[in-house]
Amino acid sequence: MKTKFAVLLTMLFAISSMAQVDDMNVTWGEKIQARKKLVTDILYTGNSSEFYAINSSVKMFGGEKYLEKYEGLSKSNEKELENEYRRGIYSLINILELNDNLYALNSVKTKEKKSLSVQGIDQNSLQFSGSKDMIYNFKLTKGRNYSNGEYVSSISQKEEKIVYAIEHPGNRESKAIMTVKVFDDNFELQWKSKFTLPYDRGLSNIESVNVSDDGKVYLLTQVWKEKKERERKERNYDYYINVVTEDGLESKHKLELKDNYIRELKLNIASNGDLICGGFYSKEGFRSDGVFFMQLDASDFTIEQESLKEFGLDFLTDGMSDRKAAKTKKRANKGKGVGLANVDFRDFIVKEDGGAVLVGEYVRIYTTTSTDANGNTTTTTHYNYDDIYVININPEGGIEWAEKIQKYQHTANDGGFYSSFFMSINDDNLNFMFNVREGREMILHAVSMDGNGKQNSRDLISINKKERIRIRPKSCEQISDFEFILFAIGKKYNQFARVTVD
Repeated sequence: MKTKFAVLLTMLFAISSMAQVDDMNVTWGEKIQARKKLVTDILYTGNSSEFYAINSSVKMFGGEKYLEKYEGLSKSNEKELENEYRRGIYSLINILELNDNLYALNSVKTKEKKSLSVQGIDQNSLQFSGSKDMIYNFKLTKGRNYSNGEYVSSISQKEEKIVYAIEHPGNRESKAIMTVKVFDDNFELQWKSKFTLPYDRGLSNIESVNVSDDGKVYLLTQVWKEKKERERKERNYDYYINVVTEDGLESKHKLELKDNYIRELKLNIASNGDLICGGFYSKEGFRSDGVFFMQLDASDFTIEQESLKEFGLDFLTDGMSDRKAAKTKKRANKGKGVGLANVDFRDFIVKEDGGAVLVGEYVRIYTTTSTDANGNTTTTTHYNYDDIYVININPEGGIEWAEKIQKYQHTANDGGFYSSFFMSINDDNLNFMFNVREGREMILHAVSMDGNGKQNSRDLISINKKERIRIRPKSCEQISDFEFILFAIGKKYNQFARVTVD
């Protein structure tokens, strides 16, 4: 259901309004006695009165995993997903929503083979139904393989097609052999193709795959130069779009930004079938100095629109301490690079009017080591999830504005469990929700952004210290145009909340 909310952006940012936080009405569900359990995903199949959750043990291996159905905010049914972890066999079941249907994906790896199969799920009984169809089934050769058969997949904008791009097992020095399979929204195979990519396996990586609603497939591949061919100040990698049809690899096209380096990008398909890509670029290859956008004619890959926008000094220093801002300005005055570092490209949302919205987040993970008087060494892993970056692109391909939502989240040795943010698309606003600490309390903070990039904010939920329950943004999900589900974790119980946006 996630891809469907892109269509809500038809009017998003197309009109201007005074920024205000949408009215959000929060309804809490029953307390769930689920110690050491974690909801990792929420699924929605078109009925706003119900949703599904994947609830798993926090153990990495050997824990229980359930598919649960909720009507309102009360659990009405559940099914244990029988995963198997033991020596010589690894079997894992994941749940996929496709065009309001649920499917069970079962990946199995043994010493001899690796496979992925799919089967339908009855939404009332939660029992697996229909035939069990194989997506891939590889025999693993003896010896040291660089790849054991990995895959990437994606769903088309209207959820009419799903594609799997599967890399066959092989050695590092060999060329990558791929199989691409395209299915319709009932998981009926439309076509498949096996081919060899013209890149060395050890010097290439499949970044993503995209499929249009009419079944056209595009593989985004990052390709590095041989070490002996690299120069210190030269870009050492390139991005290629590979066009795949039923007949195999049809063509490849290099993406370039003239004298700039592509630091990070995502590829998507516009409503008219053209390819659009956007991301962050660098002048020297080390920091992100700005954002770029390109629209390509899917028939011949000519560039129809292209724009770049460099981050201004005010944008970069906004929210910095006076000392850090002064240091950044001093570097800029000396002509040194002062762009963004540690930017994680989170979302690339296509608007129906032909524009797009790019969303990024500052993420830095690092370790420190300290030694006490007795010589005992302690290593600490730090997780920083800070500012959010939002860039709006108009239908003509121009970058209208880039705005920053100030956020500071620092934790240690917890994997950033309660950090980052949850985003919902509601009418003409983007709403961002994230945890902030005020004193000894944890508060869920909401920031709304309108079509001009103007922001307004408020505290949405304040959790009493005694309750010791916190929202986990990574486990929340928008389920309809004006509703989303929050998941909160406490010391003794977990809890869902339904939020309705007025």
